[in-house]
Amino acid sequence: MTTQSNKSLRDYTMKADISQHHERIIRNLFNALFVSERQHSIKTDHSPSDANVRTLDIYQVQQLIQSHCDKHYSKRSITGALFSLEEPRLLDHYAVNGISEIDGKRIDAIRLDYSKPAKTDELAEELAQIDLGGSPADEIDKCDASRRWIKRAVHLEEVYIEQQDTIQSLRSIIIDMAETLHVADPNARISMTSSDLLDLVHSQNDMSDNAF
Repeated sequence: MTTQSNKSLRDYTMKADISQHHERIIRNLFNALFVSERQHSIKTDHSPSDANVRTLDIYQVQQLIQSHCDKHYSKRSITGALFSLEEPRLLDHYAVNGISEIDGKRIDAIRLDYSKPAKTDELAEELAQIDLGGSPADEIDKCDASRRWIKRAVHLEEVYIEQQDTIQSLRSIIIDMAETLHVADPNARISMTSSDLLDLVHSQNDMSDNAF
């Protein structure tokens, strides 16, 4: 596959939630680049040696859009629109300095990545890295693995709720102790460790008779 086929100016995909303004900018941008390269032989890719990355000169892009579409867009508007692309993917959210491989001049550049990342089953990949207690030679049933994930999630939720109950109990104890001590002696201070407070929370005895 050639460099040009990798970086086709007709093959691009916009995100589903793209605004009409950004959609218009992207269409005008790629149309201006296509016409410039195909009809006028103007070099717009400043990284021709990289088959998967197209490097654009932001100022050149502005001029080409102005010439072919009679529209002027700010640098911020153009980079914002390109960030709304699904494919190719904008490598930089903002313009970055670069050097043109065509004429060696320094440009204010933005880069588009045309490479196709390999799509993997993230859940399967994650499960493969976790020891579920079975023999490494045994094939892990995905449904069983999913049930284990659900069971683990439920357990963590129960632990979280229990911890929240403990924290609330500790707060109640501290408030009660503070109020009791304040009545007895306004200058008194509570001096208990966190372990003491936890013992009070988990104690089976009636805490109302506890003298702190």
